[in-house]
Amino acid sequence: MNKLVATGAVLLGVFASPVAAGAEDRSSPSGAGDTTTQLGTPGRGYALGGAHVAGIPYEEYIRRTGAQWFPHLDRQIVDYPAGQVQGHTLERLFPGIGKIDDEFPGLGLDGPSVGESVDEGAGNVIRAVDEGGPGTVLGLSEGAMVLNAVQARLASDPNAPPPDQLSFAVYGDPIGQHGWGDGFLRRNFPVGSMVPSLDFVIPPPVESQYDTYSFVSAYDSIADWPDRPDNWMSLLNSIAGLATGHTAVAFTDPSMVPARNIRTTVNSRGAKTTTYLIPEQHLPLVLPFKYLGVDEDTLNRLDAILQPMVDAGYARADDPATAPITVDPVNGYDPAEITAPATQAAFGDDVGTDPISQMLALIDSSFSSPGR
Repeated sequence: MNKLVATGAVLLGVFASPVAAGAEDRSSPSGAGDTTTQLGTPGRGYALGGAHVAGIPYEEYIRRTGAQWFPHLDRQIVDYPAGQVQGHTLERLFPGIGKIDDEFPGLGLDGPSVGESVDEGAGNVIRAVDEGGPGTVLGLSEGAMVLNAVQARLASDPNAPPPDQLSFAVYGDPIGQHGWGDGFLRRNFPVGSMVPSLDFVIPPPVESQYDTYSFVSAYDSIADWPDRPDNWMSLLNSIAGLATGHTAVAFTDPSMVPARNIRTTVNSRGAKTTTYLIPEQHLPLVLPFKYLGVDEDTLNRLDAILQPMVDAGYARADDPATAPITVDPVNGYDPAEITAPATQAAFGDDVGTDPISQMLALIDSSFSSPGR
């Protein structure tokens, strides 16, 4: 039953007091907020986006993924199918429906599946690295799943690049295991199982020889699934977190992460995985009220009332002494505000920084493309 609820939640999503948190010490350990310390491996920035959805300024988003964390990289987009969640599912249920894609490209009614995309993408990344040399591979969402597959292939490859010539950065990883929790797919499907609709088999965790940086937006249901999803407040907030933070996390910067929200582990091969759990200004359930014009004082009070209910679904909040900061009205990020530059670069400066105007620009783009 829990798996059924979880699957329904993610498919539906695809369609301390907060004031005290703001006073937290923002001093940064090595690698976060310290401009003298570069993250990643110098060289190329091999970048992959998430699912290729109609209307989204795909290439612009990829170019900006991790740009504030890895500004020194020479960015190169690695192409792969980037199939959508539904894959071939609708065509299997309703034969012939895929023909609609001819009129409305990007709907993905019979497009490549996630599993097919990950498999092809992994090969494309390895070829790109072989040709381009040292650097850091960056993947957002489905792109992060590709990076997991790449690391799995290279883990036993005698011709793989040395560990000091390659590293990985994942944003919103659905199969990740980060410092405070797990991604949706990792938590809800056992290793070796086929995920319905995705045509994707859950792989075992990778014991990679390469350092990895994992960026997670707090409460994003895809990368930060509740430990207790039977808590309906946690579940609803995480679905809202998918809409607010799953993509926007790629546009964050080191100043938004408090020191206590950074954790590093070392595996048996000596490779480090560093997790950055990034708070938004307000709970995902509260953020829409900000965009409707509700004042900050009221938003903070709503956070203070709702956050204990939401956090009851997360084991990390059980001990306040070690719990990360997941809502920060002072230094946390506004998803619409940090996404706006990419949207404006694609559709013009007349697009506002609010989510409604950005969404209208994306919809207009979907229906005004050539051939429609």
